[in-house]
Amino acid sequence: MKQFEFTTLKLFMAVADGGSLTAAADKCNIAIAALSKRISDLEASAGTRFFERRARGMSLTPAGRALLQHAREIIYGVERMQSDLLLYSRGIHGLLRIAATASAVAEFLPQELQSFSHAHPGVAIDLSEGTSQKVVEAVLDGRADLGIFLEPVAGSGLVTFPYRRDALCIVVPRGHALAGRGRVRFADTLDYDHIGTQTQSSLSQKLMAEGGVDYRVRIRVGSVDAACRMVHAGLGICIAPRLIVENYQDCFSIALIELDEPWAARQMRVGARSKQGLSGAARAFLRCCVEAGEAELSRSAKDLSHEAKHAGAPHSYDPVFANEDPETAHE
Repeated sequence: MKQFEFTTLKLFMAVADGGSLTAAADKCNIAIAALSKRISDLEASAGTRFFERRARGMSLTPAGRALLQHAREIIYGVERMQSDLLLYSRGIHGLLRIAATASAVAEFLPQELQSFSHAHPGVAIDLSEGTSQKVVEAVLDGRADLGIFLEPVAGSGLVTFPYRRDALCIVVPRGHALAGRGRVRFADTLDYDHIGTQTQSSLSQKLMAEGGVDYRVRIRVGSVDAACRMVHAGLGICIAPRLIVENYQDCFSIALIELDEPWAARQMRVGARSKQGLSGAARAFLRCCVEAGEAELSRSAKDLSHEAKHAGAPHSYDPVFANEDPETAHE
């Protein structure tokens, strides 16, 4: 088999992502005939077909999906190398790529990033946001060194560790019929119009699954900030992470109510493709996140111990990750 060319792999990726020769040719500024020959030569060299040709486009074969994974690793690896070398030429000693959910970015990551940046001032940080599924895909594809996402994400295939936990709450306008209640079940909110976020998010997916046809979304917005503004305007109520919403209580006429559901407490995890393949900067930040998660577990243990002591019950909490090194944790 002939050696694969870097340019051909990039063209192959463009066809796979665009789903057609026309879309890929436009994106890569190449003639369709030339692109088609590149793909045909690639398949001939490998001795297998990478695409199923159809009237309305092209879809990957199993061999094509396997090649796509390898091509992404190669291309992103080269791009990462070029970016890292550019940083070194500018006096910066490394690059850390993190993909995280918007809730992680808004609630917790600034604390860990501040601590990490003080300890590693020569490392540049590239932070991107996405849904939990998109974060996992970014890590698997090599576009991010570490991902922070909400569990569960089906079939992630990552090495993961507990990070932080958050809790969902119900946000209503002040004076709303639900505002005087301390805890409310999700079913009791379905009589009201909801303000929803992007449908691909894990939260939206959960709410749609729990509410079914009774979950009425009047408006969809792109952020919790925008959702709170809509609630403030009296356009509906919303379900959102409490720690984020608390930032807007003084700005908007809103009230927060505890969501009385077992799924209202959410666990965030930090994950990587493997511990061994991480750069020094990524290993250091992973350790920072794991330690933050352990500290939170420890605080919860103390709270439980205090409650159990006053209730006369024995304390039996055992931290899952106590004193565990991310380098030796089991996959």
